Amino acid sequence: MVDTNKIADRASELADQAVQAAGPALERAKEVAGELVEKAGPYLEKAGPYLEKAGQAAAQGVAAAADQIDKVTGGKYTGTISSVASKIENTLDRTPKV
Repeated sequence: MVDTNKIADRASELADQAVQAAGPALERAKEVAGELVEKAGPYLEKAGPYLEKAGQAAAQGVAAAADQIDKVTGGKYTGTISSVASKIENTLDRTPKV
């Protein structure tokens, strides 16, 4: 017989690990994105349409990842997942518009 409490506890542990791992990754992603924007300055005008498409695709990826994590955690961390996803999407929205 499967002990659902053990499964739930393990899922909770994995979700906690995912949330903890996401924090530093998000900060590093912001740093890298900032550095890339600086370096890309001269090319932004030419790349504008591509940046917009990439931002949209990234936002869709963030939403899909958030949905999957929410399903895996059984909705236990819906608020936290939604908050992190919104912050990432807001960062994506700050991509310079050309």
